[in-house]
Amino acid sequence: VSKEERVPFKSCADVHGAGLTKSGVYSVQLSNSSEPTQVWCDMETSGGGWTVIQHRSDGSLDFHRTWAEYKLGFGEPAGEHWLGNEQVHQLSSQQPHVLRVELGDWEGHHAFSLYERFSVASEKQHYRIFHKGYIGTAGRLSSIGQSGIGFSTKDVDNDNCVCKCSQFATGGWWFDACGPSNLNGMYYMSGKHTGKFNGVKWHYYSLRTTTMKIRPADFQPS
Repeated sequence: VSKEERVPFKSCADVHGAGLTKSGVYSVQLSNSSEPTQVWCDMETSGGGWTVIQHRSDGSLDFHRTWAEYKLGFGEPAGEHWLGNEQVHQLSSQQPHVLRVELGDWEGHHAFSLYERFSVASEKQHYRIFHKGYIGTAGRLSSIGQSGIGFSTKDVDNDNCVCKCSQFATGGWWFDACGPSNLNGMYYMSGKHTGKFNGVKWHYYSLRTTTMKIRPADFQPS
């Protein structure tokens, strides 16, 4: 029996622990799911073991989606995709996790934000995001928003603002009164868009690439 055919992995950290250390698409079995979920595992960054939960790179996928679509996920793990709020909730509620956000601009610069504790609550709790502890180069104040904020989509509004941020900013996100960042916004083919507020943005800068990835806080690179 090959390593891929053994008892299903729970996350990319489990995949890494089994000795599979090449980045790529793997199947993981989440606790409340009868079917395995296909995920992209990053086995290179900072020791590997990362489960990718979001990726943007070329604007090929529409991220202005409904609550149901963000719940279940969309896209392909090898390309642009959103893993799914329910899947991220199940992964991050099993044990303490860290979140790494990687950003690339149109001039070839790269930055990251690392949150030392990260979780997403249940659907009943609006998939609220919780995070604390920060290191990185991308700037904390321009990041994923306040801890405790609920998720909003074009058909479900949890953004603490009468302006319905998800419709205005064209993408599902943890909006706090339409704050300065939205990694699921409209994909523009250049940098600053001061006249537009719906870009794939981090402090009003329209990005070329974004990746969000998580792994257990106690992960030990081999």
